[in-house]
Amino acid sequence: MIRVFLQDIIKDLRFEDLPSNWNSFDLDYFSSNKILWDFQQKAVLNALKVLWKCYAEFRNTIPIS
Repeated sequence: MIRVFLQDIIKDLRFEDLPSNWNSFDLDYFSSNKILWDFQQKAVLNALKVLWKCYAEFRNTIPIS
């Protein structure tokens, strides 16, 4: 059985290579009075990469009604 993990799908995708509207977030601050820890920043960064990958690959295959 083949097991594909999101981690494997995005391992070669660099955050800096995403379009500017996808990678221009300040990941240090979640809000005006909350600062994200390093592991939380990494989770948000990975989530953005996965979302961009899904959008980039599937935007032409999903019918919009």
